[in-house]
Amino acid sequence: MPRLVDHDQRRAELGEAAIRIILREGLAGVTVRGVAAEAGWSTGSLRHYFSNQHALQAYVVQATTDALRRRVLPRVQRPRTEGSVVEQVATIVEEMLPLDDERREEYALWSAVVEWERHHPQEGGSVTWNDQRALHRQCVAALRGHEPVRDPGQATAAHPDAEVELWAALLHTFVDGLASQIVNTPGQVSAGTAGHLLRALLRAVPRPDPPAHHPQNR
Repeated sequence: MPRLVDHDQRRAELGEAAIRIILREGLAGVTVRGVAAEAGWSTGSLRHYFSNQHALQAYVVQATTDALRRRVLPRVQRPRTEGSVVEQVATIVEEMLPLDDERREEYALWSAVVEWERHHPQEGGSVTWNDQRALHRQCVAALRGHEPVRDPGQATAAHPDAEVELWAALLHTFVDGLASQIVNTPGQVSAGTAGHLLRALLRAVPRPDPPAHHPQNR
């Protein structure tokens, strides 16, 4: 009796093999031949699932994005109750910075996804960019005293507070630049320096003025 093949499991194995290649060689190393060899498959077997390199890379980028969300979101969303609001927000943003081996690996994977999106523009813009902007928007909104958005679909929409939008853009740009410096000039920016700079920026986010108190006429 022929053995049943779990196609979802086999696709998952291919995704894991491709992620290992990305970490060694970047997205350019994700070829039909290369992934087949990494997974221990024949090239013909892999072509049963993906007819060409473009289809393979498109699947790998989606699998990589899903894997990153599974890894990063639980850390970002864990409850934080200790310290000031600035400190709580800083620990969230730091999950996006390549400050240790795990986060450096995630940065390399994010970079591969961004590379794919640059060559294959997505309808609605970069998924990676939108995800990251939504996180920064939520962080700045918290600093300005707004309630968090519960609906994930609304998190990517512009915030009604114009200051939130401005400072979310500044924070996003700052984090991207800081992450690049940490990876590309590791001797210049330590984890301690990165944390200090991040907190300095977060403290600069303006807080709304308290409502004016008008004494009642007697």
